[in-house]
Amino acid sequence: MATYTIQDWLIEEKRLTFDKPTNRDCYSEHEKAIIAFVVGAIQDGKITVNLFLQDIRVYIESDLDLIKVSRALTLLLAVCERIKIIQENDLHYLVDYLAERIRNETNSSYNNAGIREVILLFRTLSKINSFNPEDACSIISSIFTLADSRHRFMDLPDVVRQDIYAVVENFLKEYSHVLIQSLGTSKIVDGILELATFEKKAPCLLIVFPLISHISRSWNLGDSDLEKLFKSFIRYFPIKISGLQNDSMRLSMEMSDCLTDCLVSNDFYASHTFSNFIASLDDHSSISATVMHEICVAISYCVKKYSKEKVALWSIRLWNSLKLIIWESQIEDHIEDSLLVIQSIAISLGCNEPSCEKEQKNFLANYIMEVSNECRDQIVNSPQKYLTPTGRIIYSLASSSTHAFKVVVTSILPPLLALWKTITLASEKKMLLSVITLILKALIELLDNKEITNDIDTVEAIKAISTFQERLIETLSNAVVELKQIIQELSTGKGLSIKNASHFLPALESLALLFRIPSCLTRVEQGMIVQDLNKILVKSSKDDIIHRETTTTLQKISTYRPTVFADMILPSLLDELPESVIPDFDGEMVNMQPIASLLNDLVNISSHPCYRELNTDVPEDANIYWYRNFKCFVDHLFRKMDKLFLIKGQVSYVTAIVAALLKGLKLFDRELESSHTVKTISNLVILPYESIWIQIIRKSLSLNMKNKSISKTEKRFLSIRELPNKDDSLDALFLYLVGKIILLVSRSKLNTPINNIVFRFYNQSLIEENMKDANQVEELYLYQQIHEPDLIDNPLVYLVSVYPLIGVQPVKDDDRNLTKTKSRLGINQNAGNLAVVAILRILDIENLLIPRVRVALLHYIQILVAKFRCSIDELQDGGNLLYFIESLVKKSHENSPQYVMQLYQVIVYIAAASFTSYDTNLMRPVFRLLSDALDPETHDSNISTLVAQSFRLILAKSEILNEKNYIQVRALRKGLLLDLIRPLMAQYRRHCELIPQNPNLHQNAKNNYLIAIIGILRNIEAYLVLDKFDLEELVILALEGTNVSDDVIAKAEYIKLVRMLISERPKHMEKHVDKIIERMTERTHNTLETPSDANFECRILAVDVLRLVIENFGSDLPLPKRVKLIGELAIAKDDCHAGVRQAAVQCMLALFYL
Repeated sequence: MATYTIQDWLIEEKRLTFDKPTNRDCYSEHEKAIIAFVVGAIQDGKITVNLFLQDIRVYIESDLDLIKVSRALTLLLAVCERIKIIQENDLHYLVDYLAERIRNETNSSYNNAGIREVILLFRTLSKINSFNPEDACSIISSIFTLADSRHRFMDLPDVVRQDIYAVVENFLKEYSHVLIQSLGTSKIVDGILELATFEKKAPCLLIVFPLISHISRSWNLGDSDLEKLFKSFIRYFPIKISGLQNDSMRLSMEMSDCLTDCLVSNDFYASHTFSNFIASLDDHSSISATVMHEICVAISYCVKKYSKEKVALWSIRLWNSLKLIIWESQIEDHIEDSLLVIQSIAISLGCNEPSCEKEQKNFLANYIMEVSNECRDQIVNSPQKYLTPTGRIIYSLASSSTHAFKVVVTSILPPLLALWKTITLASEKKMLLSVITLILKALIELLDNKEITNDIDTVEAIKAISTFQERLIETLSNAVVELKQIIQELSTGKGLSIKNASHFLPALESLALLFRIPSCLTRVEQGMIVQDLNKILVKSSKDDIIHRETTTTLQKISTYRPTVFADMILPSLLDELPESVIPDFDGEMVNMQPIASLLNDLVNISSHPCYRELNTDVPEDANIYWYRNFKCFVDHLFRKMDKLFLIKGQVSYVTAIVAALLKGLKLFDRELESSHTVKTISNLVILPYESIWIQIIRKSLSLNMKNKSISKTEKRFLSIRELPNKDDSLDALFLYLVGKIILLVSRSKLNTPINNIVFRFYNQSLIEENMKDANQVEELYLYQQIHEPDLIDNPLVYLVSVYPLIGVQPVKDDDRNLTKTKSRLGINQNAGNLAVVAILRILDIENLLIPRVRVALLHYIQILVAKFRCSIDELQDGGNLLYFIESLVKKSHENSPQYVMQLYQVIVYIAAASFTSYDTNLMRPVFRLLSDALDPETHDSNISTLVAQSFRLILAKSEILNEKNYIQVRALRKGLLLDLIRPLMAQYRRHCELIPQNPNLHQNAKNNYLIAIIGILRNIEAYLVLDKFDLEELVILALEGTNVSDDVIAKAEYIKLVRMLISERPKHMEKHVDKIIERMTERTHNTLETPSDANFECRILAVDVLRLVIENFGSDLPLPKRVKLIGELAIAKDDCHAGVRQAAVQCMLALFYL
């Protein structure tokens, strides 16, 4: 085994670093071998620790090379770290030597070297079992000498000081009893403070602050020591650290927390802390909002931690400083922080536990009474000045506890109600009503907060407000009466403005809050309030703030008091709807706007989940509870529809009701989905939308009998419901709205894979005996859509029947092709046939479909492709969907242009669906079919242009192809489409190079390719486009595209492409500046003599591109081009459209600033 000496260690070159602590892993392999040799020699008894120390002293007591001194001490540290047992005498001798070295009474330079290693040796030696606690006194005393008049401590690197603080903290916590007994607390406190006198570094202070907190909290210190400690740390308040933003913020937060903990570590600090902060509050005008915030946060924390006696002693003095800030300051942040402190004091002084002494209970009462009385006096003496700020103070106090609320209400509410009778200014009345609202809001918050409010407190708080209930309701009712009078005067055209009415709007919020207080209002009072609110709603203008606030008030009352909604609000508003509408002499309906407006108000009031009534827990029938208002509203509308169906000429009225149902369902389902009630509802057996599903279908569709062509037997089939009046019929708009309702119900998140409303009302085993009951229309219509689509004679049925399949939620854990879901629906291996039937319906030229029906069927086909993967199904007549489409295209020349146009519309919709779902069976082939149709020489030129424009639909946002309908939109499709348009770009370049035989067709072809290409590029992110194509190729394409004719959408998109290229690749675009200016000014030049070929949107975009050119390349433009550009911009400044003129002014300014 190799032998080593101390000299071997010193020869090993190693640079000392102070940026990381010494640890076992920082040594080289050679160093580890030397350490192991020494440790082994000591453990084997060949040498002792004292002998090793004697050997090493030769090197650590030399002034020749201080680096070697530190290196030798590092060896001593490494050896001691690995020795488990040291004799007590040897250990004591080693500690004394190291302590003497730290004290350095001889002022030897070598003693000041390796201080960090010595400090770490202290910590290492203290962990050995034979360490004598008495030696801790020698260690701590020696460390304190570092801060003597020689100023050695502050000259040490930050990381060394950090280690010293850590070692001191360790000894003071581990050996506090011995140290206090030997040295005394005063000497220890003085030593700590001398070390930290000039400390500024955050890592060091993050050790010092917790140490001060510990000894302040755990040691029995004298007043003089505590005062010294307070002065030592309060000077750091508030914490400010410079440096990197994230690191600075983290350190600031940590240090603020530590410093605040120092403040509350001993009750002695309370008087010093509060007096210090009060002085800052009194001088608030000269401190920043940030410092003010930190002071208020610190005070709030202190009042929570100090004893109630200390807080009570200083509460009034704090109030005297804070009130001036709230009443006089113009800085909102200062006011909010002060209110937070006032509330924190009230919360801290509160004592609801039975064990509290009477004196402690009086602390809060005295504080609240003092503040309340002063607030009352200010309100009475000068309401115009003090009502608003004092109202905020009252709210902060009242919301702190029920006891505080009772005191505030008793002292504040009576003078407030009396003041209502004396003030005359509407602005003052508004402020007074706002204060009442804040008081009621505080009560509601207390009632809702069960953590601080028990049942007894709830009763006491309600009793406090009930004492003044009659006068309070009278005051609010008077405000509502004045509001009604103003609305009446506004309707008659008198000179009042809406602002006069807005002064009384706080009364509406107060009334809504009264409904939330249990047993506060009698049924009579509830009825009178609702009657007034309904009148205001009906009489007020639909667009003003009064109407909006009244609607919100009724909605809040309804959600918290469903019985009031069902018995009072809803019936009263429904009575405002006319029994029927009468057509005018031309057969047209009267203005439906008032009816639609009232229905819209009903929707906004009714379509919200109900909250808990009377603060009870959620009942077992939670779905009925949360759903109560909306179901009541829907049932009333359905009954209204039944009555209207019996009256002639009411289809438009009924359609308006269905539109209201649709809007209400959207609003209710969205709010229910975003709330926590969804899980409660979805676990129950009865779905809340079941009644809507059944009733809306029965009111739209019916079952009729039809003879089979072969067997002559009758077969039930779906038809549009016939109305009692033969001259009336349900129109496409009505059925379209019904279909949208069915879609929302089908895809609602309230459905679950187990409890799914579509599956519930779909029976794939229906037999004729089961279909004889006409009540089964809600089941048959879905069955017939899937199994007997040929029996649907009236195409309007599709407006309703296709939507359950569009919105149905797939079966849980289904595969990508939805095999389980298709089996459950009975369309496994049959989805392709359904798509074929729908396509043939669309292409039936002899029986043309109206646009709404055609779009519904196109959406249906998209769902079959994107959701149900119908491209993999084998068709009944052989082949698959792609084969069927290709065969239609091959035979299309035999049909009319209208047929061909509708065929390509089908193909575009299929293409969009296939790319959305990344259907590899369809994407490339259908894209090729569309690309082939772009050439006007082989297709009708009009059809080619329409196909080119339809490329925009492939990536456009769709109301059907999205996650709401459980379709995964694949991101890969964009990269594939960029690859697929390369051939189109090549075709365009080829046409540009050819000499045309037919110039018109040649130009049409070039336009078609340009339109198709930008139709794809417009919906793809810039970074993908730039990554896929050669930049020069893109520039040429973009500039050529700005000249595209007869398509302003494509022209605008190409201008946007030019703008993107300038923004993303300005260096490359610099050489094309002349061409860019030429193309853009061709667009912007719009005069009577030479009108532009671009619409106003394109002209605005073109001017914006010119601005970018000026900002990026303007300084390099020669003077003639600048002059020409100024002339073109002058023409743009006279454009007929304001947007173009405004953009041109901005562009001229950019040119001017050059």
